[in-house]
Amino acid sequence: MTKQQLPEGWQMVKFGDIAKHISKRVEPSETDLKIYVGLEHLDPDSLKIKRHGVPSDVEGQKLLLKKGQIIFGKRRAYQRKVAVADWDCICSAHAMVLEANPENVIPEFLPFFMQSDVFMNRAVAISEGSLSPTIKWKVLSEQSFLIPSFDIQEKFLKILMHIEEVNCRLYNLTLSNMKLLTKLRGKHFQHDLKRGVKLETVTTLKGGSSFNTDYQGKAKGELPFIKVSDMNHDLNRVYINHSENWLERKDIEEIKPNIFNAGTVIFAKVGAALLLNRRRILIRDTAIDNNLMAVTPSDNVTTDYLYHFLRTIDFKKFVQEGALPSINQKVIGKIEIPLVSIVEQKKLTFILNELENISFRLDERININNTLKKSIFNTYR
Repeated sequence: MTKQQLPEGWQMVKFGDIAKHISKRVEPSETDLKIYVGLEHLDPDSLKIKRHGVPSDVEGQKLLLKKGQIIFGKRRAYQRKVAVADWDCICSAHAMVLEANPENVIPEFLPFFMQSDVFMNRAVAISEGSLSPTIKWKVLSEQSFLIPSFDIQEKFLKILMHIEEVNCRLYNLTLSNMKLLTKLRGKHFQHDLKRGVKLETVTTLKGGSSFNTDYQGKAKGELPFIKVSDMNHDLNRVYINHSENWLERKDIEEIKPNIFNAGTVIFAKVGAALLLNRRRILIRDTAIDNNLMAVTPSDNVTTDYLYHFLRTIDFKKFVQEGALPSINQKVIGKIEIPLVSIVEQKKLTFILNELENISFRLDERININNTLKKSIFNTYR
C-alpha cells in the first residue's frame, strides 16, 4: 500500500517502532517473586491472566515480566495468546515480554492491536519450524503494519476497553455459574452414594471400532463416525451435532462398526484427551472410533442424569499405567452412581441443564464481543 493509498489518519509502521522487546532472565530458584506465568496459563483472545503457578513449579531460566508489560506466546502463535501482566512475576521463556513505545502508540492500545487478525495472521506467517513454530524478535520487529493516528487510537481504545470490561464481567459471571453447577453436581452425585449402584448394572459400556483411513473423509453418508477430534468442534459442546466423517451403506457393511443409539454418552478412553474429562451425548445412531468409550443408559437412568454424573468423575484417578494414559471398561463399570427415581432425576437435571446453558450463552457473548474487537482492525488491512 503506497502513501497515497493510505486511509486518512493511518500510517505504515514497523512493529519494532511501536513495541520494545524486554529480555531479562531470571532463575526461578533465586527470585523473590511469587508468581510464574506459563503459556498454559494464558487463554486465547483474552488479555486477562486468569491462572498462574509459582516459581518452584519450574526449572531453568525464565523471563522477568513486570506489571503492565505484555506477554506474548512466541511459540505456536496460532494459539493467539497475548495478555497484560497484573503483577510483577516471572514467565515462560517461550514467551516474548514487550512494552509499548509511547512515542508511536498509546501503550494501552498495543495489546488490543496484537489480538487482531492482522497481527496474529502475520505472527503465524513468520513463525519458523514445523513441530513448535516460533517467532524471532528480529523478524517480528521488521514487520510493517497499518496503525492509526493517536486520535483514532483514542477513539478505538474507548470502545475496546469497554468491550474488555464487559468481557471481564461476563467471565466472572461464568465462573460463579460454573462453581454453582459444580457444587450442585457434587452435592448430589458425590454425597448421595447410600443409594449407589454400580454403573455397569444400569448402563451398557462398550468401546468403539477401528476406523481405517481408507474410509475417512466423507462429508456425507448414512452413519456419522465420530473421532476424538470431533469433540473439539464448537457444535459439539454437549451434543454431537457435527461429524467430520460419514459412512455410506457399503462402508457400514464392510467395517461392521459398533453402532450406538441416541442418548448414549461418549468420552475418550485413551491418550491425552482422556485427561480433559469431556463428555458428549449422541443424538442419533452413531459409530465411534476405538479411542472412545460409550455408555448407554438403561430405562432406570436418563441420558441427562448419566451425563451430569459422568461430568463429576475425574478419570485421571482411574488411569492405567502404560505408554499412554488409558482407562479400563471394567473399572469404570464398577463406579457407583446414586440411583433415584426418574422423576427426581428429571428435576435435578432440569436445573443442571439450565445452569450449563447459562454458561454456554455467556461464553457465546464473550466470543461475539471478541469478534467485535477484531472487526475494528479488520476494516483496514
